[in-house]
Amino acid sequence: MYLRYLHYLRLVIDHGSFAAAARAAGVTQPAISHAMAQLQRQFNTPLFERTGRRQRPTVTALKAGLQGLHLTEQIGASAGAHKVTSRNKALRIGATPSAALVCGPALYAACRELAPNRPLELCSADEGRMLAQLQGAELDLVISPQPRGHQGVGLHSQSLYQITPRVYARRAHPLAKARSLEQLQSAHWGIVGPSVSGPVDVLQEAHAVRRMPAPKVSVSCPDYASLLHLMCHTDLLAVLPHPALLQANADEQIVALKLREALPRYDMRLFTAARPGSTLKRVVAELQQQLGPA
Repeated sequence: MYLRYLHYLRLVIDHGSFAAAARAAGVTQPAISHAMAQLQRQFNTPLFERTGRRQRPTVTALKAGLQGLHLTEQIGASAGAHKVTSRNKALRIGATPSAALVCGPALYAACRELAPNRPLELCSADEGRMLAQLQGAELDLVISPQPRGHQGVGLHSQSLYQITPRVYARRAHPLAKARSLEQLQSAHWGIVGPSVSGPVDVLQEAHAVRRMPAPKVSVSCPDYASLLHLMCHTDLLAVLPHPALLQANADEQIVALKLREALPRYDMRLFTAARPGSTLKRVVAELQQQLGPA
């Protein structure tokens, strides 16, 4: 399967016809038709269905076009990475959504002081993916919990601060006065995900050790800001790993439930390559001074 053909497929989807895709690609319409025919041989279901005089892309075509777009972006990003000079190379730091919010100001301050000519690039993904990127030298530093069973080959890690997660709800929530997990059996939950060892796993573990049914996760949000906004206007419950995640406007509307059962605690850890550079060592030391236990 040729990446060029997937690019043509994306153009057909974006522009609505083979002819328009041909104009956008700067090729002939028969070239687009040939590419679509070659692609079709790779799939068991049709890429297009006829609607009147138009060829309408199917779900299979939409998924294939999206995969082609991702591949193109990855190749472009990889090629662009080799063009970055060492003089202005960014510090690439991966952090879980909660760590990005809690550590962001300290990270920025440390980088501005210790590496003022290097921009800071923050990204977020699940812990396993970020640690794989760190092992592959795509990231310089990762702040996250350690995933279950992760060996961390070629990495060094140290505890940065401890997480004591709690259950939160809007102040007027019908279950805001609940005092046990058992009283929350009917609740629907929002999470920030996906995550390998994040709040939803902590919540599931708390239920599992007490032989309770798994919690009902209704919404997965991209970040804590959107989750908090939902909580302020719905009956969703959520686990927040750190009180610093409460925004000023949500602080008065969202309250922590006073449950008898504690949720599992875990360490937020700082991961680097086994032999980090001198600048990164200084950034790590500064972060530990600002965020580590007193």
